This record gives sequence, structure tokens and C-alpha cells, in this order.
Amino acid sequence: MSDSSTRHGLRETATLVVILAFVMNALSRGIGETFAVFLLPIESEMAWTRTTLAGIYAIYMGTHGLAAVVIGWFVDRVGPRAVYTSGLLIYGFAFLLAQFGTEPWHFYVTTGVMAGIAMTAIGMTTATVLVTRWYQGPRAGQLSPVIGIVYSGLGAGVILWVPITNQLIEILGWRETYRVLGLILCAVAIIVFALPWKKLQVETPPYSDAGRFQDGRKNGHLRAALKTKVFWLLFMIMFITAVAMYLVGPQLVAYLVSVGFDSTVASLAFSINGFLTVFGIAGTGWLATHFGMKRVATVSYAMSITAFLFLICLSMNPVMILLVLAILPLGLSQGARGPIVSVLVSRAFSGQGLGAVYGAMTMGVGLGGMSGTLLSGVFYDMTGGYILSYCVSVVCALTGVGLFWTIQESQNQ
Repeated sequence: MSDSSTRHGLRETATLVVILAFVMNALSRGIGETFAVFLLPIESEMAWTRTTLAGIYAIYMGTHGLAAVVIGWFVDRVGPRAVYTSGLLIYGFAFLLAQFGTEPWHFYVTTGVMAGIAMTAIGMTTATVLVTRWYQGPRAGQLSPVIGIVYSGLGAGVILWVPITNQLIEILGWRETYRVLGLILCAVAIIVFALPWKKLQVETPPYSDAGRFQDGRKNGHLRAALKTKVFWLLFMIMFITAVAMYLVGPQLVAYLVSVGFDSTVASLAFSINGFLTVFGIAGTGWLATHFGMKRVATVSYAMSITAFLFLICLSMNPVMILLVLAILPLGLSQGARGPIVSVLVSRAFSGQGLGAVYGAMTMGVGLGGMSGTLLSGVFYDMTGGYILSYCVSVVCALTGVGLFWTIQESQNQ
């Protein structure tokens, strides 16, 4: 076989890897975000407090964060095939069991702990390792836009699964919907296991020269990464940004219903938010390459703050134009910081241990998401509304901007 044919074959395989990672990310976040449309019907039947219900999602996010290091370690050692397949099966069984839930702890275990582990296994931690191995050396210049495309799968999943789930709940009820989603996840697990993994999975290439920050470190091992300033800066960015976004996201549908929109409009707005996220995340990689990561991150935070302020305005005047003005910047900015951080982590800590390092970084998202979700429930029970949550989100977003600008410029290229 000629060199040109070999290169063409490798390009095709690399593209398939990106598609696979995109689809798995879509399942990872798309299925997880269905909590937004399960919340109200479960609340109606169970009559639990909002703090109790928010606790389900908080445990889900907390488990996601805590499991990320372990999942990353497993990806480094057993490869994406085993991790993807196991994650899908755990996700499926979690939802199959959730249909029988009658007590809060039933959901804490199933859609909390089990789903949190599963979401991590099939999400960005595994995808980053799989994709980064294909986009180093000669392809290193493509890593930023490729990570942006893969990351946008998180938003695409929300577009697909939230409205489907909302319709299923209206037709079948929430319990039967959990069963349907569980069976779908188990079926996908079989398909993923049967993929040609010998072709898709490669070892870390020996030509990687990425990952050089100013202190000269280039190490994929977690213990070395934990000793660097840049690791903790990026960790805090992930944490504080997640707090800001998860004070808003999980209860967005409930908030819109509370101010006067019907559930169909509210779930549609949530789905459009996810639709816009695809473009916002995918575009971030390209924009960061051309205009600089700090500038793009700053604009994305400004858009998030604008969205939070318009959401506050909706409580006083719930009209469609304000809803549009809130959802547009929220969707385009939600998740926009993720690809930037992923690229910085991949460059800083490339190597065999990247999975564990990225998993540790993802812990910031999980803990931040858990904190934001819990606080939103507590604030709701304290005040009977969501305004305090949105005000705290503004403060967190401003903090995120400040942290981004403390990263040295040479680390931002």
C-alpha cells in the first residue's frame, strides 16, 4: 500500500474517531440533562421539596466529578472500548431501576451515583484521551477545532434527548420513560462493543511534543500535574464556571414554568439552548485559534452574564422577547469554556497519563455542578424563587474571567 493510501486511511479513521466521540458525548450529557423534564412530574407525584429533588442531580454531578479520576485511570489502562461499553450498561441499568423508585434514596443511587459514574465513563474524559491520541504530532494543529467539535456533542445531546424525553413522559409517564431510555442505552452498549476497535484505538504516539508551559513541564502523570500552578488554575476555572451554570441549568424548565410559560415552551427553550450550545462550543475552538483563548473566554463569560440578567428580568415581565434574549447568549456561551480548558490540558499534560489528569480536572466540573445544583435547591426553598441563584451565577462568572486572565500568555497559545 502506498504512503498516500495509508495517510488517507488514517485520516478516515481519525474522522470516525471524532464522530464516535461526538455521539458518545451526545448520549453522556443529553441523557443526563433529561433530569430537567423529569423534575416536575416526579415532584408532582412524590411531593418532595425542591432541595430533595435538586439533591438527586447534585449527587449525579458530584459522582461525575469524583469518578472522573478513576475513569481516566481506567481509560489509560484498559482503553476506551471497555470504558464506553461499561458506562453505557451502567447508565442503562440505572434508568431501568429508576422506574421503580419510591424513595429519595432510590434516585440518589440510580440516577445519582450510577448515572454519574456512567456519564463520566462515556463522556469527555474518555473522548479527550481517544481523540488526543489521533491529533498529535503532524495533526496537532487540528486539535483545538477537533476538540470543539467533539465537545459540541454535549449540546447536541440536549437538543435530541430532552424534547424526546419530554414527549415520552407526556405519552407514557415518567416511569415508563425511564424504562425506554434504559433499554436504548443497553442496546447502544452492544453496538459500541462490536465496533472495530483495533482500527479505532491507538497507543499514545511517540512523536508528541505538545504540552509545554512556561515552567517547562511536559508530563501526563497525575502526581506531576498536581504540582503545577496551571493545573489548579484550570481546575478552579472548571469549578467556578460549573457552579455558575448549574445554578441555572437543571431548574431552567421549572423556572420558566414558574414565571408563566407552559411546559412545552419551557422544554423547547431548554432544547434550543442545547441547540445553540452545539454552535457555541464548536465555534469556540476555531475562534480561540484565531483570536486567542483569553479573549474568546472573556466574551463567552460576558454572554453568560447577559443571559443571567435577562432571566432575572423574566421574573418581572415574562414575555417571549426576553426569553429569546436570555436563551440566545446562554446557549452560545454554555460549555464554551470547556474546549479551551480541554486543549490547554491536552497541551500541558500530554502523554500516557492524560486520562487521569483530565479526569482530575473534570472533578472540578462535577464538584462545581454538585454545588451549584444544591445551592439552587436551597435558595429556592429559602426564597421561593430563583433570583438569588442567578445573582450568584453572575458573581461566579466574573470570577471565572479573572482566573482565565491569570494564566500566562504563553500557555494560551
